[in-house]
Amino acid sequence: MRQPMQWVRGSIYRALLLAFIAVSVVPIVLISYLFIRQSMDALTRQTEENLQLLAASKAEEINLKLGDVMHSTVVAAHLAAEALQHPPDPASQLARYQQDARGIWGLDVYYHAQGGAAALGEDLSNVYWTGAAGTPLLAADDAVAQQILQTESLDTVFAGIKSVSPDTQWIYLTTPTGMMRLYPWASNDHYPDQWDPRQIVFYTVAEPGNNPALQPRWTAPYVDYAGAGWMVTMSVPVLGDNGDFLGIMSHDITIESLKQIALGINILDGGGYGFLIDSAAQVIAHPAYQEVDATKGTEEDASLLAVGSDAYRRLIQNMVHGDSGLGYYDEAGGGGRRGGSSLLVYAPIPETGWSLGISMPRETVIAPAIAMRNRAIVITVTLVTVAVIFAVVLSRLIHKPVRQLLQGVQQIAEDRRADEVHVGSFEEFDQLAQAFNEMASKVWERERRLKARMAEMRIEIDSQRKQQQIDSIVETDFFKRLEANARQLRSQVKGLPAATD
Repeated sequence: MRQPMQWVRGSIYRALLLAFIAVSVVPIVLISYLFIRQSMDALTRQTEENLQLLAASKAEEINLKLGDVMHSTVVAAHLAAEALQHPPDPASQLARYQQDARGIWGLDVYYHAQGGAAALGEDLSNVYWTGAAGTPLLAADDAVAQQILQTESLDTVFAGIKSVSPDTQWIYLTTPTGMMRLYPWASNDHYPDQWDPRQIVFYTVAEPGNNPALQPRWTAPYVDYAGAGWMVTMSVPVLGDNGDFLGIMSHDITIESLKQIALGINILDGGGYGFLIDSAAQVIAHPAYQEVDATKGTEEDASLLAVGSDAYRRLIQNMVHGDSGLGYYDEAGGGGRRGGSSLLVYAPIPETGWSLGISMPRETVIAPAIAMRNRAIVITVTLVTVAVIFAVVLSRLIHKPVRQLLQGVQQIAEDRRADEVHVGSFEEFDQLAQAFNEMASKVWERERRLKARMAEMRIEIDSQRKQQQIDSIVETDFFKRLEANARQLRSQVKGLPAATD
């Protein structure tokens, strides 16, 4: 089995490749991981902060609108107090007010006799008061007749408020005698038999018995008796100059108009929803409530403190306390969502003591962060791929010249002429290859000359060796005796007489 580092030691190519990957890919991956993590956290926090700013902005928008409603209602209450404490306009025509078939005093008979909406339009008020059937108004109750005539001047006030407050559904005055003047026009046919406005929440919420401080009060949501659907009402006590209670001035805002503000919040392509609750956590506007038709006069008594998980109820409790903030909750809560986690951001509406909340699924909150993460992963993979390719190419550019030089060295070591090296790589490797080629050429030439010289030296050595062998033979006693005998033989031959024919 190979040692752990043997695989690296076995090849400079692998070592270079690992080194380049270590100094390029690893930092890219680590930096990308840290960047993605920090960016996701930062982007999620930024989304949460943006939602908080949106909730605060919407709460302030609602606060201003409801504040305008309250202020205009207070002004109307002051003007109604003045009207109820002064004699009526002599031009007032009490005869226009007649009883209908159900014994309700008002302008219905006159209105229809004059041609109805086609002739008179709806830019006028109507009176509702139940009296004795068949009895003239003055005989029935002089005080009510006086109030009807005194309040005719309020039509101008009501029209002015309606013109500057597009969210206004109805604005009306109810006196302790049960007389109600309502603007704009609404037929008394909408009201059930024996209906008494003094028993309805828009009156009872602000009457002295339930409102000793005689402060402006908002009602809980209820279904309008005049057929306008779910609404809330700002009711302001009408007080005389001496502090006497003269009635209740009421100003209706439909839940639908509030939904356009609170529930019409378009967040992250409609991923969330907004809602309104009062100071007791009763629903003012919520997409999970008030969606079905209910009988007239039905009051909404849904409390968000009674639904959802513990975490959700804690957040609702914070809203009841008038806090602003955010938090995550699980399970069912506020709209019947189940499963997963949702973010709730909330902000108070100081004018009314209400609170606005925005609920958003967590996956929607982090969706921009997830999208950013996915883009970052794609970029990281691309960079890593480029870095790996660069590492492979660079490793080969370094390894190939080294391998060619190594082959040349091996050829020289094997006493062969080295092939000329052409690396086509870095400038330094080109210079090294050129130097190697020159060195190999010189080494080969020197080797050739050395071999030739060695051949000459071998011939010379052979001649010398032969001479030495001859000399060694000549120096022997045998050769010397032989040489002496040869000289003697030559001498003898020279001393013989010449031969004759």
